[in-house]
Amino acid sequence: MRPVLVVSLAAAFCARSAFGVAQTPLAIVDVSTIDATHSPARRDNQTILIENGRITAIGPRASVAVPRNARRIDGAGRFVIPGLWDSHVHFMNAGVTALPVLLAHGVTTVREMGGFLDSTRVWQTRMREGTLQGPRIMTPGPILESPRYLQGVRDRSERLQGRLAPRVLPYRVGIATADDARRVIDSLVGLHVDFVKVRTVASPDAFYAIVREAHRAGLRVAGHSPGVVPSHVAADSGQDDIEHALVLFTPADRALRTQSFVAHKTWYTPTLVVTQAGTVSGDSANTLIFGPRATAINAKRGYASPWLLGWWRMQVDERIADTSSTNAANARRIFESSLEDVRAFHAAGVRILAGTDAGSVLVYPGPSLHEELALLVQAGLTPRDALWSATAGPSQFAGLDSSVGRLAAGQVADLVILDADPLANISNTRRIRAVVQAGRLFDRATLDAMLARVRAENGGR
Repeated sequence: MRPVLVVSLAAAFCARSAFGVAQTPLAIVDVSTIDATHSPARRDNQTILIENGRITAIGPRASVAVPRNARRIDGAGRFVIPGLWDSHVHFMNAGVTALPVLLAHGVTTVREMGGFLDSTRVWQTRMREGTLQGPRIMTPGPILESPRYLQGVRDRSERLQGRLAPRVLPYRVGIATADDARRVIDSLVGLHVDFVKVRTVASPDAFYAIVREAHRAGLRVAGHSPGVVPSHVAADSGQDDIEHALVLFTPADRALRTQSFVAHKTWYTPTLVVTQAGTVSGDSANTLIFGPRATAINAKRGYASPWLLGWWRMQVDERIADTSSTNAANARRIFESSLEDVRAFHAAGVRILAGTDAGSVLVYPGPSLHEELALLVQAGLTPRDALWSATAGPSQFAGLDSSVGRLAAGQVADLVILDADPLANISNTRRIRAVVQAGRLFDRATLDAMLARVRAENGGR
């Protein structure tokens, strides 16, 4: 049985439309709206009225009365979509400067997949107060791991001059037994987390206990395929969302997983962009990130904080040291297999979420979400379906679809105004004219200033 979600602190302030709600009404007039839950998805000549952080009216221009004191935005020739979600982000890698970068790229909510809960809570408070700009954060707090994995981190860290363990261990909790699972899940409930993130698992019994105890507490379970049981067994056993490449190289494996995911309404977050980034060689990654012309080659490089670069330095060093051509070929094979997984799953009706694993090597918070949408379309989703995976879909998974993810009266006013139609070409999600978060307008000049500040904080690269 799927759990009834508890209302966490993050969900509660989402429902209250925080983030320094604007008091002056805002009207976007004569715009084309695009909502993947509507039929048709696109509606032209619409007016959206926003008051006190929420959409209070939306409909044909002639049917929506705009108050005299409203700030009017001429939407002619432009397109509005709901605010985007990135359903797989790691701030413990990316750092605080990723927050405004995400918002500037239309990402108004993220699902953080494990990290430092104390810093996350500070950021959430600052965003509610309006002293920090960034997306709403849903978080599981610490990542649940196998004790064997944690010991492996300590061993690996010794080979990296002690650099790894301090970056990885503080936000991970080992679970060896069912008793451990019960104790840890109870502590997570006390921390008001939004869901449970599981990564590596000690045994089948430990896995079953994690899922059982999480559901007992009303929390969903998202994470890697557990390894100790196949992904179809994880779905059969109640894991609500499975992340990353599944490494299904045979049609029989893919058919088995597809059947199980459909039968148990399991969500899938393929993170195609990070799998694609894994095909880049160590030497090439070093040039793209640390080379003298890195920013000239790719402007995204300026968004990477020193904290993030320290993490990537370790990862790239290990990739350079691994000169095996077999590994490089396997990475490409896994990426191609992942595209086939998404194609088969989507055709069968598996619900897919757009997530990037932002913070991993060459996966930049913000821009990479748009790359993920393009890869989902490459894998067989329509642009409308890809938009659903980054708007209404994650809102449904989080139990927040009554508040965010759609363009409807009563919804929190999280919107992205685009200069071109993303249904015609999914790459048009990058053509952002403005972002509205909980009714607060960030126009193009404001977004550009936010990004400039980030580049300056990161050393002007």
